[in-house]
Amino acid sequence: MSVLWRGSAVQRLRLASGLVLFAFVLTHFLNHAVGLISLDAMIAFDHWRIAITRSVLGTSVLLAALLTHLTLAIIRIAGMRSWRLPRWQWAQIAFGLAIPFLLFPHIVATRITALMFGIDTSYPYELARIWPATMLDQTVLLLIVWVHGCIGLHFWLRLAPGYDRLRPLLFSLALLVPFAALAGVMMQARALTGDFVELTQSRELKAQTRPPPPSAQEAIAVWRDEARLAFYAPLGGLLVLGVGGLWWRRRAGGVTVTYLDGPTVKVPVGATLLEISRSLGIPHVSVCGGRARCSTCRVRVLEHSLPLPALGEAEARTLRAIGATPDIRLACQWRPSGEVIVARLVQPLVAAPIASERDADDQGVDTEAAVLFVDIRGFTALSEHKLAYDVVHILNRFFAAATIAVQDAGGRVDKFIGDGLMALFVDPRGIDFACRSAIAAASAIGRELATVNGELSDELKEPLRIAMGLHAGRLVGGRIGAGRAAARTVIGPAVNVASRLEAVAKAHGAELALSRATADWAALDISSHKIEKEALRGLDHAMEVVLVDRLEALDAESVAAA
Repeated sequence: MSVLWRGSAVQRLRLASGLVLFAFVLTHFLNHAVGLISLDAMIAFDHWRIAITRSVLGTSVLLAALLTHLTLAIIRIAGMRSWRLPRWQWAQIAFGLAIPFLLFPHIVATRITALMFGIDTSYPYELARIWPATMLDQTVLLLIVWVHGCIGLHFWLRLAPGYDRLRPLLFSLALLVPFAALAGVMMQARALTGDFVELTQSRELKAQTRPPPPSAQEAIAVWRDEARLAFYAPLGGLLVLGVGGLWWRRRAGGVTVTYLDGPTVKVPVGATLLEISRSLGIPHVSVCGGRARCSTCRVRVLEHSLPLPALGEAEARTLRAIGATPDIRLACQWRPSGEVIVARLVQPLVAAPIASERDADDQGVDTEAAVLFVDIRGFTALSEHKLAYDVVHILNRFFAAATIAVQDAGGRVDKFIGDGLMALFVDPRGIDFACRSAIAAASAIGRELATVNGELSDELKEPLRIAMGLHAGRLVGGRIGAGRAAARTVIGPAVNVASRLEAVAKAHGAELALSRATADWAALDISSHKIEKEALRGLDHAMEVVLVDRLEALDAESVAAA
């Protein structure tokens, strides 16, 4: 299962309902933005949109999504045992709880008014209603809804392979959409007041609006207040119950947790280990925010006085994905009881637990990628007969050409290693596309090498030769090292295998050695290439390796067609 859909059934339901609501909000905001063109375009877009959203099916889906999302969010908040949260989670909760205060009056004034009084609540009516008296309320509502949704999307999508590449584009859109929506609404609202059009045109626009009679307006005001009360009164009651329950659990005794290389604490029964860590300021990494979609909060249970509870669906799926042993638990899901001793398996990079969440990508993110190692063969012997400046010049000329080849193919150079480099290819469409990009880069590096050899022919006794290793699979990206020497890179079996395949290429005098699995993912035609079974260090079985003696022999047409 994709990392994006990990979690319990309740978590996936909350996610799905949130995505439905975000899709509605996005189309609504785009409808506002069309106001930058004209009111007619705004109305035409609106007719298409409400034909879907106000149909029986559309209304049912939206209402179910709204009630589901609100209910599950409140249940999750009520079940929290610690309010020491990362700032982004505080912002999302605060905005989420503030939305109904402004949203319910908007729903009453539009959807309910249309149903109960037959009022045409299309754009002319709504613009005349909000401008200028309640425009500030609508602006605040628009912004907090958008920020709430974007926070949720970001901290969900950041677990996906390739999200880093799309993040600048998505961030730009996240800024553009709400401001375009506000500009469109304000432009057409001012047109209704005559600011941008002639007085006769303004009167014609206002004639399209038919406000409800005074008696209906009084009813609308009452319904607006009752809607707010219906939401916030039970919410306040739940808050009181939650605080009372926490006080009672503290009096009733608790759990003793001893952290290996850390403190021993006694806390109330019922909290997850992650909530315990957060509430006491004990550093504990959690990339996904406690939703069991990652494994960074995992701990090893060294001792426990009571039997460990059975794994839940979400926890079991994630631990199974990493091949965890039975003594490993996710701190965000496990609620300790009795006396326990635990060891945190992923250590935070900084002392403050909340700060460690802020740059969570550095703590370790699972991804699927293709890894390409490139090495200049015989460069050590070559450098012995060259001045230091010449060595650096030759290396930098090759590295510059190889970097361009990698970037043009959609990859990035992760690091330079002596006279070689490691390149990484991640594609949001899947690992097969990443493998095709890596093979395209390898072919392009071969062409660039020929160009470099031509340019440096007067400086080289013999042309530079390269050996490359290519493999793909799951790996972990994060900040590796300590102090100022720490840098973001990737680790995992796929990296080790790619490095060893580079050595295989050298041993066979080939320019590229890639795993059979990588060739299959890329749909590479390997009929003209040698296939060997190689015993690679660290693997318990021989691996099928495709040897490409000369890079120009790569079947570029089959790669492109794939």
